[in-house]
Amino acid sequence: MIKKAIKKEIDKAIKRIWITEICKDYRERQLILEASLQCSLYHHLRNWLKSLLEENNLYIYPEFYFNQLRYHADIAICEMDMSLEPYHWHDRLTDVAAIIELKYGGSSDYIKTDIPKLKTYVQSLGYDCQYYFGAIDERTECGRLPWLDRRSTNNWANGCFTELNAGYLDGTMYFEVNSYNNMNIQQKRVECTFT
Repeated sequence: MIKKAIKKEIDKAIKRIWITEICKDYRERQLILEASLQCSLYHHLRNWLKSLLEENNLYIYPEFYFNQLRYHADIAICEMDMSLEPYHWHDRLTDVAAIIELKYGGSSDYIKTDIPKLKTYVQSLGYDCQYYFGAIDERTECGRLPWLDRRSTNNWANGCFTELNAGYLDGTMYFEVNSYNNMNIQQKRVECTFT
């Protein structure tokens, strides 16, 4: 079982990486597709959390498959017991610290497609983990950056969910963290101007 203090450190890293490293990678035009966003986040998580991962038998997996739901998570941070003997490493899973789904570009309908998936994770997986939804919306204007409505944030998302948002407000690209998990940064917005 993953300690709450470890989950809190992972949560802090994910939120800080979004508003610093991912914003910087976007500003430097290193992100062009959803896959590049996934690769960038994976890279920064490995660098920021290296010792924490090693000390606690934690591993970062892209496209981690949850058999019971038949879903692939874009990124999952999992506790594994490598002393177990199953043939597949996947079967050595003992706990999950974080599940991250990412969207990049496209229509608002496309971006919203992962929200029901995340709700299913929260309601069906049975892990006491944190869930993250990262979305970069490149439409001309967003109006607002969060995707969840108040009904969701007060119910299924309350205490376990964080939005990692990016989009244009009044012609300026912003990266923002909207946290409903009562950990670390509650809300933070940074301007992301191109160099």
